[in-house]
Amino acid sequence: MKPTKVSRLLPLVACMAWAAPTVAGPSPVSTLAVIQGQAPEKARKITLYAVQEGRKTEIANTAVDEQQAFAFAIPSPKEGFYYLSTGSRGDTRIYLKPGDQLKLKMDAGAYTVQVGSPENKQLWQWQEQLGTISRHASLGDTATYLSFFPKLEALAPKVAALKKAVNTPNRKFNELLKYTMDVDVEYTAMSFLLMPHSKHPEKSQYPAYYRQIIQDKKYCDGRLLGNGDAGRIVRLYETFTHIMSTEKRQGPASLEENTRLFCNDTIKGLLITESLGGFRTYDKLTEAVAPVKQYLVTESQQQLYLAAEKGLRKFSAGEPGFNFSGEDINGKKVTFNDLKGKVVVVDVWATWCGPCKAELPHLQKLEEEMRDRNVTFLGYSVDETKDKEKWQAFVKEKEMKGVQLFGAGWSDITKFYDIKGIPRFMVFDQQGKIVTIDAPRPSTPELKALIEKILSKS
Repeated sequence: MKPTKVSRLLPLVACMAWAAPTVAGPSPVSTLAVIQGQAPEKARKITLYAVQEGRKTEIANTAVDEQQAFAFAIPSPKEGFYYLSTGSRGDTRIYLKPGDQLKLKMDAGAYTVQVGSPENKQLWQWQEQLGTISRHASLGDTATYLSFFPKLEALAPKVAALKKAVNTPNRKFNELLKYTMDVDVEYTAMSFLLMPHSKHPEKSQYPAYYRQIIQDKKYCDGRLLGNGDAGRIVRLYETFTHIMSTEKRQGPASLEENTRLFCNDTIKGLLITESLGGFRTYDKLTEAVAPVKQYLVTESQQQLYLAAEKGLRKFSAGEPGFNFSGEDINGKKVTFNDLKGKVVVVDVWATWCGPCKAELPHLQKLEEEMRDRNVTFLGYSVDETKDKEKWQAFVKEKEMKGVQLFGAGWSDITKFYDIKGIPRFMVFDQQGKIVTIDAPRPSTPELKALIEKILSKS
């Protein structure tokens, strides 16, 4: 069968999904969402983004053909907002659910739905309304507040009536769009104030609408995380509140103060991760994040922070050691910082690792030789959670001394120090600073000599 235009243009990710084995249940075609359309004249590639915790995440891209046509096929998409991007002039927001068929024409800074679901038609109608102000809140627009403020004051009162007109059969979408309409207008209004213009207003000239944006606790609703611009929005709101404040400050607000603007922990975590790029030293980063680290509630937020911390570390001698943690044999949490005051020798190992077990007799001999010295030997197991009882039994059977911690797999310590193979031995001084993150093994005399050298300096 000759392939259709759509199938010729499908990104590889979709073709791979079609090659999956057949399973019982509904046909996979019934859950396939297809997006096709006409790209702007100079566009060469279209990128499709999903939304993950308030950020756009690329899931596919495709080249534009000689007729400026493009297409995507997305097997069983998670329902929600998606974004199409040509790399310039902003992104086109669409709504997808399994089985959707969408055809649109993209122009510079706008688009038209030619075939689409009720949700996409309703979303398009709203974005046409929003366009009356949003085009003036982008870089390169020459409008000043003299033309923007009247348009904002004309649209803002209409939003309540426009929300009443949202009436697709999809209740979930209806509620999301109504919520998003308020967010969109606020975002556009705040963005305008921070864009460079030839003429800027005094605060006294701001429309009354700006005052109602400020709330004691903002963005409590987790639905904001379904918006691909949520990261920008929370950072923008943080800046906007300081612009609107009458309080005179000696310096910028701390991260701890800024998280108090919001009442949803995941959104607080989003603000923290969006702020990470502003830190230039490890000490400033860790000092700022320490009081709010509990708000990094998702795995992706924790990994973003870990990457930022790692990016400011050099792992050279004299650098502070990473404050990793694990559970001891009794289930008590122990952190690296708890052990400061002694030389710390870390052994990263696992019960399934033959070379690790081969080093154990040598390690135990070294521990005995250093028994009365100012040294702590710490074993850090990377056994998986399912093997925790096996680890506990092994520790007891082999009478392993020192501090024995369970890390539940290849956790933070291995990711932070780029440990790809075990055993790995690391040595830290009495102040918790790195001596080496790739130390000799106990089966060689060099490890004992290194420890003796550190102790002789104290």
